[in-house]
Amino acid sequence: MFHFCIADSELDWQEESEQYKFIEECLASADRQKQPWFIFISHRVLGYSSNSWLAVHGSFEEPMGRGIYQKLWQKYKVDIAFFGHVHNYERSCPVYQNYCVSDEKSQYLGIFNATIHVVAGGGGSHLSDYTSLNTTWSIFKDQDFGFVKLTAFNHSALLFEYKRSSDGKVYDKFWFSREYKDILGCDSIGNCPSTTLAQ
Repeated sequence: MFHFCIADSELDWQEESEQYKFIEECLASADRQKQPWFIFISHRVLGYSSNSWLAVHGSFEEPMGRGIYQKLWQKYKVDIAFFGHVHNYERSCPVYQNYCVSDEKSQYLGIFNATIHVVAGGGGSHLSDYTSLNTTWSIFKDQDFGFVKLTAFNHSALLFEYKRSSDGKVYDKFWFSREYKDILGCDSIGNCPSTTLAQ
């Protein structure tokens, strides 16, 4: 029920690179009817993070990461983008070009609006600090060791949970509830485009 596309953030990810072509092919190959939940993963933050070091460098991301991949996440309707490297936890709103496209914080219903970005880097090493700047796209932060759990109940309900390693309790969670027809943009009588965007 999941389709994962994983980027190696230690290699070239620019638009003309082999990796960029590979990632776009991976994104395009998802069959949303069979794999309704779409996940992008990379080690370094190619999306959004309130990490203090990234803030000092003015981008809240690895240089040129988000600018390059954001349009692909939007085009192929990636539900969640996961990142590590920054040793803390943070979840964004559904965000596109630095703006939250939904005011919802815990239950996302119906059509896709934008990708939710999650830094889940609390698996080891030292914990990283957050910036004091107000990052309006950030919904929840936790400077602790932890992990995330995804539970796909079926093709139309997904539960996301963030748990601390120290006690296993849930400190952040949200739901997706939608049909693949919402993702694909089917019309009111059920006419849908191809379930994959692969050429």
